[in-house]
Amino acid sequence: MSKFRAAVIAITLTIMFFVPVSAIKQASAYPDESESQTQNESSESEPQEGKIPENEPAETEEKAEGVFRIYDLENEKILEVSYSDYVKGAIASEMGADFEFEALVAQGVAAFSCGLYQKEAHFAADYDFSAAPDKKLGYMTEEKAKEVYGEAFEEKWGIISSAAEKAMQYILTYESEPALAVYHAVSAGMTESSENAWGGEIPYLVSVESEGDALCSGYETTVEVSRESALEILNKNGAGLSGAVPEEWFEGAVLTDAGYVDYIQIGAATFSGERLRSLFGLRSTAFDVSYKGGEFVFTVRGYGHGVGLSQVGANYMAENGAAFEEILAHYYPGTVLSDYGDIY
Repeated sequence: MSKFRAAVIAITLTIMFFVPVSAIKQASAYPDESESQTQNESSESEPQEGKIPENEPAETEEKAEGVFRIYDLENEKILEVSYSDYVKGAIASEMGADFEFEALVAQGVAAFSCGLYQKEAHFAADYDFSAAPDKKLGYMTEEKAKEVYGEAFEEKWGIISSAAEKAMQYILTYESEPALAVYHAVSAGMTESSENAWGGEIPYLVSVESEGDALCSGYETTVEVSRESALEILNKNGAGLSGAVPEEWFEGAVLTDAGYVDYIQIGAATFSGERLRSLFGLRSTAFDVSYKGGEFVFTVRGYGHGVGLSQVGANYMAENGAAFEEILAHYYPGTVLSDYGDIY
C-alpha cells in the first residue's frame, strides 16, 4: 500500500460526517441582501436560487447501482441506502435546495465520490461511514425532507433530485480511484490542507483561495468564556496554570499558511487548534483570542474543518457563472472528473 493511500485511509477513520452548511445562514446572504432563511424554515416567497437551467433538462437515466452502509449515529443501526437516495439526501442535508444548481451538482459529485472512496476503504468493516439522518447531519431521508420543506417539498425535492441525477453521472478520481472529496460549510478565506488539519498529506486536499466566504453572514462568530471556566478547562487538559496573567495564556499561537491555528503552547501543555476548537465549542480552528474584564473572547472565522470544498465558496462561484466542473477543479486540484461508467 502506498504512503498516500495509507494516509487517506487513516484520515477517513477520523471523519464521521461533515458540518452541513444548513447549520448556518444561507450562503446567499451577502451584504445588502435580505437575510435568507435556514434550511429548516419554509418561505412564502418564490426561491431565486437553485433553479434548473431551462436549456438543460434533467437526466432521468439511472447511472449507478449499489448501496452504502451508513451507521446511524442516533439509532445505532446500520442502514443500507441506495446510491441515489444517499446523494439526494447528502445534497439536501449539506446544502438544501436554495443554492445555485451548479453548486448543488458539485456537492453531489463530492458526496458521491467521497462515499465511494470510503466504501472501498472500509470494505472489511461493518459499515462505510456514519451520519445522523434525523439531525440532517451528512445525509437525510426523503421522509425527513418532507418534514423540512412542508408544502414546498415537491419543488425543492425536484431540484435536489435533478442535481443528484446529474452528479451521479460522474465521480472525482485521483490515480483512477475515487477521491476523498471532503467538504465543509465555510472556510476562513483559504481552505486548509489535509496535512495541517489531520496530519496526512493528500495531493488534492491542499489550501486554495475561497473567494466569497467572508461575505457570508455566518462567516465570523464569537464565543465568550469566563476566566474561571477557561482555567478549569485548560488545567483539566494538562496546562498546569496557576491562574495568574490570563492575558498571556493564548499568546504565541502558531498558524498554518492558510491562517488556521496549528498549535498553542499554554502552560505545560501544547494544544492543537482542533483540540481547542473542541474544548471551547468553536466553529473552526481559524480564531483569535482577546481578554478583557475577566472574559476571553474567541473571534472565529469560517465553519468546519476547512478542508476540501467550501459549500459557501462553491455557491459564490456558481453565482458568478462557474459550472460544477470548474468548482470541483478549484477545490480539488489534481483530481480528474471521470464518467461513472468508465470507472465502474
